[in-house]
Amino acid sequence: MKKTIKTAVIVACLVWAFSASAMLYLWQGEKGDFQISDNLGQVPKEYQALLSEKIELNKEFGGVGYWKDNRGNIHLYKLVLPAVAKPGAKPEPKKPAYDPLQDDSWRGKPNPEVWTKRVQKIIGPDEILLDGGEVLTYTGIAFPEQLKKDSALAKEAMEYQKQTLEGRTINILFDKKKYDEKGRILGQVFLGHEVFINATLVLKGYCRTRTSPPNLEYRSLYRKLEAHAARNKIGIWKELSK
Repeated sequence: MKKTIKTAVIVACLVWAFSASAMLYLWQGEKGDFQISDNLGQVPKEYQALLSEKIELNKEFGGVGYWKDNRGNIHLYKLVLPAVAKPGAKPEPKKPAYDPLQDDSWRGKPNPEVWTKRVQKIIGPDEILLDGGEVLTYTGIAFPEQLKKDSALAKEAMEYQKQTLEGRTINILFDKKKYDEKGRILGQVFLGHEVFINATLVLKGYCRTRTSPPNLEYRSLYRKLEAHAARNKIGIWKELSK
């Protein structure tokens, strides 16, 4: 750090000392060291063509450029040019941004067992009371502490589920494990054939992915949706990014 400061001071002093008597050329060498000369012949050849014409305030051409300061000195630099594709090379296709609304990777999964149940009441962010008294909790996702308290986000998540599911008939699909340790149904909840509730809750930032063996179905989908919500600071991710 001291060496860098010392070099900068020396450059500044030299510029000040010589600028009154002659125009100076300043550039950075291949090793990163600063070069100063009042002799155009000592300027690297890559800049020669640029300086052979009338000196302007600034100019760029052929990968190099310069600017003229208020003392008349010329500061030379190299341009950072975009990479040029090799002749005959095919341009690499641009990867489209992930669109969660177009992700239908959950469709077409074989599920030998589907339950059709009516939702009686949403009793918690991660608990649904079904007609018949059974309690369902979502498999593959988990609701963090922010939604287990009386927070605005918890109320929002509850309200969304109430408006979407209460009094409606849902389809419940299962992974390998059907019940948790509390005896609750571990389900993948669908409203009709188009709305996958588990995935929607992740996308809205109301919950996080939590898949654990043996229930690993849709793990890849949940992770992509979670990454999208986190990247766009949706739901809980807005709070966690503060």
